[in-house]
Amino acid sequence: MYSAKNATLSINGKTVDYVTFGKGIQPLVIIPGLGDGLQTVKGMAMPFSITYRILAERYKIYVFSRINELRQGYTTRDMAADVAEVMEALNLDTAYVMGISQGGMIAQHLTLDFPEKVKNLVLAVMADQSTSLLEKRVKNWLLLAREGTYTELMLDIARVSYTSKSYSYLRYLYWYLSQFGKIKDQHRLSIQAQSCLEHRANLLESIICPRLIVGAADDQVIELDASYELEKLIPNSRLEILADCGHALYEKNKEFNQLLLGFLAE
Repeated sequence: MYSAKNATLSINGKTVDYVTFGKGIQPLVIIPGLGDGLQTVKGMAMPFSITYRILAERYKIYVFSRINELRQGYTTRDMAADVAEVMEALNLDTAYVMGISQGGMIAQHLTLDFPEKVKNLVLAVMADQSTSLLEKRVKNWLLLAREGTYTELMLDIARVSYTSKSYSYLRYLYWYLSQFGKIKDQHRLSIQAQSCLEHRANLLESIICPRLIVGAADDQVIELDASYELEKLIPNSRLEILADCGHALYEKNKEFNQLLLGFLAE
């Protein structure tokens, strides 16, 4: 669907898994959240093309994982430099960029350090720095990753990521899917989680490209207040709040995609 492809790029001693899909010419780069610590986007081209099929009608979409050679102390700013390097290798001089959750933290640094790479910026369900609630969630996930089961971890992520209404039926799906999975690299998850907790983006007021901030009314991972605070820190940004939606934007996938489509077309 939509010419969906899985690929791995080798560059300067590093490798990164990514997927591409879409009918358009203009590039849209998507940087996913902390879930990348559990599984890279390898093999996920088809699911992503379905999730973002509305955008795929108009854009050529790239979804980049973090590099596979993460080292202790790797920061969200280091990850942003990797994204810029991968974009350069793929001849993406400039692109629309969307960061979701931790991906938004990376997108902040990408825009600040490599402004020429970002045409329009979308920051979804994220903050300029770690919040007390995010710290609580991330530390609990790390504890479950070390001492619990994969099923316990996945159910807890789902519980706080969706609204209670959605979780009431999705928990059965998550339980079933978790029976076939496992934590492939606890080291990778730990490094990415720590980078989340230590993230801080300064000089956000210097971002001048068009920017959209998307918050979720029932966000139980980062908190909705973080979206309002981000709007204050990035002057002239546009803020949209998805009602009846948790941190997992899949709950309002069609509405979210239509919102992005309108913003990117402005």
